[in-house]
Amino acid sequence: MTQRELLEKVGNFDKLAKDLTFRNAFMANPKTVLEKELGIQLPTGTNLHLHENTTHEMHIILIPAEQSVFGDTLDDKVEKVLDKAVSNESFKKLLIADPKGTLNAELPDFYVPEDFRIYFHENKANEIHILVPALLATEDELSEAELDAVAGGSRGRGPHIGRKRGGSGPRCRSQKF
Repeated sequence: MTQRELLEKVGNFDKLAKDLTFRNAFMANPKTVLEKELGIQLPTGTNLHLHENTTHEMHIILIPAEQSVFGDTLDDKVEKVLDKAVSNESFKKLLIADPKGTLNAELPDFYVPEDFRIYFHENKANEIHILVPALLATEDELSEAELDAVAGGSRGRGPHIGRKRGGSGPRCRSQKF
């Protein structure tokens, strides 16, 4: 199983987004849950790092170049930056060390709010970063974005990544991993 297949399998695992008890068990011991629930046994010595996107931060996982397949709905400029990151070691290090500064240098028109954090993580043979899908709110609960809108007094629009308010945004891919 490739890292991409693993990430997609975890990203499509609905129970992580719907069952808080199961999600907490996964966060506490992901290797055991992967083996028990999905039949995935990771090689000994493989480290897992779990990340979750929120309304104030985004995690992007860079998969080794030989496994790199970016969706065709991704904004062309952003796709070039990600392609450059997986093919150019020094650029990848810059992107991981200073995501906002590097994105700003490469894409001057790409807007990221000051209070929004972006992280790039690199998967390696023995180190895998997994993006845990967001927990879906039940009908009685407000989503994190709705809570932020109420608490912060915004109009529920969330951060405008990639465009300034009123501008047209880039096409973006949905990262399910």
